[in-house]
Amino acid sequence: WMEACLDEELPPTTELEEGLRNGVYLAKLGNFFSPKVVSLKKIYDCEQTRYKATGLHFRHTDNTIQWFNAMSNIGLPKIFYPETTDIYDRKNMPRCIYCIHALSLYLFKLGLAPQIQDLYGKVAFTEEEINNMKTELEKYGIQMPAFSKIGGILANELSVDEAALHAAVIAINDAIEKGVPAETLAAMKNPNAMLVNLDPTQSVQYQDTLSAAKHEKMANARNKDVPGSPQEERDVYEELLTQAEIQGNVNKVNLQNGLKHVDGALEQQDGTALYNALKSPALGLRDVELDNCDWYLKQLSCDKQLKAQEQGSKEPLTKEELQFGVDQANQDGHRFRRMLEAVSRINAAIRKGVAEDTVTELMNRDAQLPEAYPFAAELYQQELSTLQQQSHQGNLTHAELAVAVEMLSSVALINRTLEAGDVNGVWRQIQNPVTGLTNVDDGNAQRYVDELMRMKARARAEGNEFLTWNDIQGSVDQVNVVVQEEHDRIKAIGLINEAVDEGDPQKTLNALLLPSAKLADVLPPVAEHYQETLIRAKREKAQ
Repeated sequence: WMEACLDEELPPTTELEEGLRNGVYLAKLGNFFSPKVVSLKKIYDCEQTRYKATGLHFRHTDNTIQWFNAMSNIGLPKIFYPETTDIYDRKNMPRCIYCIHALSLYLFKLGLAPQIQDLYGKVAFTEEEINNMKTELEKYGIQMPAFSKIGGILANELSVDEAALHAAVIAINDAIEKGVPAETLAAMKNPNAMLVNLDPTQSVQYQDTLSAAKHEKMANARNKDVPGSPQEERDVYEELLTQAEIQGNVNKVNLQNGLKHVDGALEQQDGTALYNALKSPALGLRDVELDNCDWYLKQLSCDKQLKAQEQGSKEPLTKEELQFGVDQANQDGHRFRRMLEAVSRINAAIRKGVAEDTVTELMNRDAQLPEAYPFAAELYQQELSTLQQQSHQGNLTHAELAVAVEMLSSVALINRTLEAGDVNGVWRQIQNPVTGLTNVDDGNAQRYVDELMRMKARARAEGNEFLTWNDIQGSVDQVNVVVQEEHDRIKAIGLINEAVDEGDPQKTLNALLLPSAKLADVLPPVAEHYQETLIRAKREKAQ
């Protein structure tokens, strides 16, 4: 049963007692049915490397205590708990085994674990192993409680009248034998049976599942019959299903039906139907919130699609997968609502006009915005206020804020690097795509930096603390224009020189009149004089 829960192989049966002393398997069992109380990261020596190397360490008792905490969390009565020393010091190991057996029935009743299987006829011990176990048990000097009493103790904890309970349970077993689903359901509805979450639409499934479980139990009981044993010594529940077993099978049917309803809602992409399916008591999911139904639909649809891709299976999501998806969707939903609240506070702060308050709200993690810098509070206030006034609704959305803050933070860094005279830093920020500058030419890098340095100095002299994004883009555009004019002028001068060399006054005049040459007062009537003067000047320069 433990191997089924933990999905790993345990030591041989005869060595298990020693293997439980370090509490690792017990803590892992606690993680299986109560993962929020016992996380795998908190299990000391989880891979048992220290235990295998140096034996028991006092910290191994922490694992046993975590197991106790997990059982307490699900409500297993403390009458079943062993002491830490019963396990660590082997003072009373049978009490530990007794507790595991009680826990298995309790978890099955809650629908949290499979039913413990009868190992009679499936596990064989040698005569030597049996003698060894008998010798070990005799060392304790205690009498182990009979397992048949476990159901009774659990019933007492629930304050149920034993006679009425047993009568109701026996009546259910009789109805199961008759094989009529309606009669079985009627017997199960008897309040004295203390069964919960009965769904009338599942009567056929209840009948089939309970019948199979009862027949299996009867077959096991017959295999254990000892010839010649008195009939009166037999326990009625050797062949009949107990209340816990009936409830466990009801939970199992309800769980499968609940999973199908969830799967159907996901197929239909119906958020409301999905919410109702997730709220089913049969699933026992925690923290399912109506406000997050759309988030559940999005998350669980993705989970189902991913499961189909990875496993090639169209099986519904399991209860554990659903709980994980619900938890993730809750986190996303809560984070989204906190983000909306933060955006509302940001817009209010911008309208209020206090720069320090605005940047404080921008830096709030709930806002989920790019990093904002307090030293540039006035820049954010000024620019965001302008954007807010231009907004149709009078409010900036999260997407608008994200783009604006990212760009303004880059502008703030450009201003800071300009003040520090950090040429390389200025160029890095100009190139940064986040800054959003257009028409940036690598060949003009030094010109951009020089121009921005001059602009920053002028702004400071005029009492302006920051260059704005428009200032920076304008500077880039201006440098590009100047550089282009210089290139055009150089090209025009080349054409003038070629015309002069050809000796054609008209061609020379046409070249001199090119706008890119930026020459003033060029007069066509004196074209020949220009030609003569320029050719003479070229010859003199050559000499």
